[in-house]
Amino acid sequence: MNVFREALQIFTTGGGIMYMLGGVAFILYASAFAALAYVNRGNLTGKDAEEWPEWLEDPEHAKGRMGEALRYVLHGDRLTIKTVQRRVREVRLNLVSAIDRRLLVINTLTAAAPLAGLLGTVMGMLAMFGGLAQGGAGMEAVASGMQEALITTQTGLTIALPGLFIALVVKGKRDAISGALARLESLILTTRFKKG
Repeated sequence: MNVFREALQIFTTGGGIMYMLGGVAFILYASAFAALAYVNRGNLTGKDAEEWPEWLEDPEHAKGRMGEALRYVLHGDRLTIKTVQRRVREVRLNLVSAIDRRLLVINTLTAAAPLAGLLGTVMGMLAMFGGLAQGGAGMEAVASGMQEALITTQTGLTIALPGLFIALVVKGKRDAISGALARLESLILTTRFKKG
């Protein structure tokens, strides 16, 4: 209970900017964990790659999201190299652009958190200078302004750093998905369109 009381005291000491920082943190982490769930869902990173040759023989037995992509790419009786390449490009564009949109939100909010903290720093400094202008009677305002300036800066940085690391993980998964689709396309082209 003491921890909650201390956190609440720090929050109120930080001033009005703390509400903005709380909103940024909520949206950032909700978006970041949704993006992590999106890239971790299914088997798009190629973890079932040893089963791909079997799936190419019978796409109906292919599992997961990679199976869905494979069935779409290989659908139809008259497949050509151009059709396969176009369909794989569509799948890659659809998946990668969905991840990129999520990354854009995460990166924007990760950059916004320290800036909101900086805004709190400026407001705290203004309160400090207002206290200094009052002379000896304003020392409480100086101390309060200093606290506000430091707390908001620290909070902004504390919010941004984990967001940055989550964005790096999501980007790594994005690249793995794109690479897996490129490998699948290559495998389809070399097995389905052998020169006879």
